[in-house]
Amino acid sequence: MRFLLILTVSVAVVVLLWGSWQAGRRPFYLALAGVVVAGTLFALATLFTEQERRVPAAPESVTVNVQSVHGTETTYRLTGDIANRGEYPVARVQLAAEALKCPPARACEVLHEARETVSMHIPPGGRYPLNLSIPRPTPDVQADRWRLRVLRVEVYGR
Repeated sequence: MRFLLILTVSVAVVVLLWGSWQAGRRPFYLALAGVVVAGTLFALATLFTEQERRVPAAPESVTVNVQSVHGTETTYRLTGDIANRGEYPVARVQLAAEALKCPPARACEVLHEARETVSMHIPPGGRYPLNLSIPRPTPDVQADRWRLRVLRVEVYGR
């Protein structure tokens, strides 16, 4: 998306400069000065402003709970909540939604796993509702329960 925006602005600048060159030297130099000033201001703003950058964080800093699972014709809808236990605001979380078969007196077995990425700003100590749609696997699974496991966390760090 960023590439498309840069390409569009570049084409617009070239068309502006070409059109001003056709109109004469004075309009061309005015348009060129405007492009240089705008480019310089953009470069300075990009370099010298404090931008929040995404940095990796420990997966343990985010907890996710599944409260209910509703099956539809094409998906499983998992509802629950997501909480930030870390000290920085969360930007993005990659989750593994796992369908589990839990026989009595044995460890649970993973029947199906789907990875989902959630982009959500969660402040430190914040908790928000979470709704995920997981595509139904083929063949369908008969899970005893579902679990969401945090794989990767990105936070806004400095």
